[in-house]
Amino acid sequence: MRVAAKSAHSSPVENEAGLVFQHVARQRVRALDTLLAPHGLTSAQVYVLNWLLRKDGLTQIELARLLDIGTVAVSGMIDRLETADWVERRADENDRRSKRVFLKSSASSKAHVLSEAAARVNEMSFAGLSSNEVDKLLSLMRRVRRNLRDALEEQAGVSGGDVSK
Repeated sequence: MRVAAKSAHSSPVENEAGLVFQHVARQRVRALDTLLAPHGLTSAQVYVLNWLLRKDGLTQIELARLLDIGTVAVSGMIDRLETADWVERRADENDRRSKRVFLKSSASSKAHVLSEAAARVNEMSFAGLSSNEVDKLLSLMRRVRRNLRDALEEQAGVSGGDVSK
């Protein structure tokens, strides 16, 4: 369903594309949250865990930057992950004011939950598409992401802002 243009400068296609991106992202998060709920996890927590699986021992500030969210939000997620026995905070050896976040050994044995849930969401998302169609879709999405990143970097250069993603 296309949304009517709101001005002479925006077309129905532009409005529809934004809605489709938003709806797909939201539905994927809902599907992932549903699959993770029995394990006491949310998709937001999984983003933290995935970064720690890539590079264990990140600081809360580093995680906040990587996730593009506030440090208070990261702290709350880490609190819940600590309670669930996924991670632990340790003092930074080089900066006593800073805490580093490490996966607990029990997290390694539970990491399959993350990959299985992600694989299931992909199966649901790409049902009925051929592997060539999925490859093409992902290629186009990467190009869109790159276009947006480049445009944001250009805007930041003009305004002096910082674009990290």
